[in-house]
Amino acid sequence: MAARNESPSLATPAAPGGSAHTAEPVLDRTAMLATVEQDLELLRELVEIFLAEVPGLLAQIRSGVEEKHAEKVERAAHTLKGALLNFGARRACEVARQLEIRGREARLGDVAQLVSRLESEVTQVCRALSDFLREAVP
Repeated sequence: MAARNESPSLATPAAPGGSAHTAEPVLDRTAMLATVEQDLELLRELVEIFLAEVPGLLAQIRSGVEEKHAEKVERAAHTLKGALLNFGARRACEVARQLEIRGREARLGDVAQLVSRLESEVTQVCRALSDFLREAVP
């Protein structure tokens, strides 16, 4: 069954307290499908892997910040950023990139707000991906 292009899960979220970036969609359907050469079954597998791994990556980032372990933050943020790129999740990807840079530069003193933003963005991505799985792939 082909995915419908007007899926609301891929549209701008209606989250309260949004930033100036909320005009950008949570996911980019074109990028998602291009990543897997239009193979919806492969995309389903990527989404399932991502949804299974994202809690651990976020936990690594949080513990890295708490432990002041910059390399741990950098690695986990880099991995998460790469995974987010598969889905065209540019807003979340940008926050992960900022955390990756802070980790690389060992500047973790004031990243709590970035971690919170990342968790919020990733939650939206996960919700949209879950919706996508329900709607697009039987």
